[in-house]
Amino acid sequence: MNRLLWTLSIAQFLAMQVWFNFSAVMPVVEEEWELSSTQSGVIVAFFHIGYVAAVFFYSFLSDRYNPKYSFMYGALIAGVSGVLFSVLAQGFWSALLLRFISGIGIAGIYVPGMKIVAQTSSDRARGAAMGLFVGSLVVGSGFSLLVSGLFINLVGWKGVIFITSCSAILAAALIYFSRIPENIHIHSQRLSMALLKRVLTKRNLLVNVSYTGHCWELYAMWAWIGPFMVYYFESHSVSNSISVGNFIGAFVVMIGGIASFIGGRMSDSFGRLKSIKLFIYISIACSLSIGWLAEASFWILLPLVFVYGFTIIADSPIYNTMITEISDPEITGIALGIQSVMGFSATIFSPMIFGILLDYFNWGIAFTAIGVMTIITPVCITLLRKKLSGDVEVRVS
Repeated sequence: MNRLLWTLSIAQFLAMQVWFNFSAVMPVVEEEWELSSTQSGVIVAFFHIGYVAAVFFYSFLSDRYNPKYSFMYGALIAGVSGVLFSVLAQGFWSALLLRFISGIGIAGIYVPGMKIVAQTSSDRARGAAMGLFVGSLVVGSGFSLLVSGLFINLVGWKGVIFITSCSAILAAALIYFSRIPENIHIHSQRLSMALLKRVLTKRNLLVNVSYTGHCWELYAMWAWIGPFMVYYFESHSVSNSISVGNFIGAFVVMIGGIASFIGGRMSDSFGRLKSIKLFIYISIACSLSIGWLAEASFWILLPLVFVYGFTIIADSPIYNTMITEISDPEITGIALGIQSVMGFSATIFSPMIFGILLDYFNWGIAFTAIGVMTIITPVCITLLRKKLSGDVEVRVS
């Protein structure tokens, strides 16, 4: 793994703490601001709306200009808006606006970073490299839950938001001083129907719809696993349940950092589609069962939660890797951008729907709903296997 990959991964780790820092303090904020689960879900959704609104713009720019600047300015926007959240947010509407802006900032990090990683990695190690980069997103996202568990009793929820947001500003500084190689493909092409046709092929769409199902499940789980674990420990009369619940939630998310690398590495050795199917079937089974075990003992729930955290993200870098392998180098940024737009569009709705179902029903119904919708992924993977049969480049076998 080269120095640039580690620099990008560390910067992403720092910046991505903004992603779930609101979820980390959600139980406290809900009580202070008298928010419903539905309102919290809408705030989470507006972060994703900001992301989707900006990601294609950043992706197009990354094919025309050095992706370093999208990454740097995105991290800066995310960090500054997070700091403002800790100072200015006083209720539903202000939180909605500032989280929307944070989403716009985060959009400048992931896809441009993936383009750099994909085009500076060898074919044989690309899955592992993508796995490491995606893993830094996972660990960074989960780390905000860990920070909450460690410091919320000392600095309050505003302090947690402030600390995690400052890390994104540090990421912007790190990228500013980094060097991006000259062999990154940059083309001054215009957005046109001919260009979109090169990206919107049948096999690309099957990969992207599969990714959309994956994102639907993943981001609903990530947004709500912390609050679910807080609820679990509260219902079992565990003292300091907010800290304990966020600790467990953090490790459930952060275990995905290892899972992403292992999943990417497995796809290099055993095939992209076989690896996706293995992980997606297990994660769907967890989604269908986890919410119904809120009254189960620690010894039953906790191992299942960690299996859930591992399998729900292990296939994530594989979708990204496949798109870079089946798309021409000069449209890699746009191809990744369209994949992100499709995938993260689902994340606008899944956390919000989860919150609505939780308000009207229970944790079991909420988790089950995201699992049922995710079945679209193995269906598309089966169709994709037939279309890509014999294609050596994407290691289908």
